Amino acid sequence: MEANNNEDKDKKDNHGGGNDHEKTVTLIVNTRSQDWSEKTISYQQVIDLAYPGQPTNPAEEEVTVRYSRGQDDNLEGSLTATHTVNVKNKMVFDVYRTARS
Repeated sequence: MEANNNEDKDKKDNHGGGNDHEKTVTLIVNTRSQDWSEKTISYQQVIDLAYPGQPTNPAEEEVTVRYSRGQDDNLEGSLTATHTVNVKNKMVFDVYRTARS
């Protein structure tokens, strides 16, 4: 009977449902600390943290997302529109908006 309870607990832990101990990390986005509770973050989610309430217009501007202090197998790089990256505590994101000419 106890094995089934452990299996149920593992299923909840792996899928985030009912887990009271969900790990939150602190991300540094454009020098500001942001709490994040998911294992990954997307290009658009980083932009939303960097510029809350400010929609981007791809026809008029380009947004560059660079990160550093990432996980051991992916310490630094760029994040593009259709990609995500695994996060870790104190990971740094720099987001730049540039007007198209």
